[in-house]
Amino acid sequence: MCSNNPPSKNESISLLNSESEKLENIINQAFKNFDKLSINEIIEAYYQAINVASLSKFLRQSFEIKNTEEEKPIFTRIREIENFIDVKFNINFHPFIMSYLEKTIDKSKKNLNNMTRNQGTKTKDEIENQAKMFERLRQLMSTKEFVDQYQKELKG
Repeated sequence: MCSNNPPSKNESISLLNSESEKLENIINQAFKNFDKLSINEIIEAYYQAINVASLSKFLRQSFEIKNTEEEKPIFTRIREIENFIDVKFNINFHPFIMSYLEKTIDKSKKNLNNMTRNQGTKTKDEIENQAKMFERLRQLMSTKEFVDQYQKELKG
């Protein structure tokens, strides 16, 4: 059954809580397994952070939530989530990811440069391996560009 009614304040807050918990889990998992972090996990973390920040802003504006006695618990929860994004994501996670991507890209470039210096006859496996390494580098650079755009929005 599909409804055209907008979500209620309680439904929206419930959604915000659920989405912020997902973000917190994503970040915690990323810090635990940073050496095995995939590009998809990085992108998922950024999309989730953007989603939660947008939802928070939307909720505050749509329901005109203020720091009144009646709405203080909702206002406080929204501020906690916004603070979580500012501190845990923007100040801690984001610089960590930027550094991780820069180091991984540099390492990939060095490995590819070493491979291309050996211009002798290459086996099919060596050619396929080199192609995979170029593809991985392209993905890393594309992900870094995405993360750079997020950085520009933070500064903007």
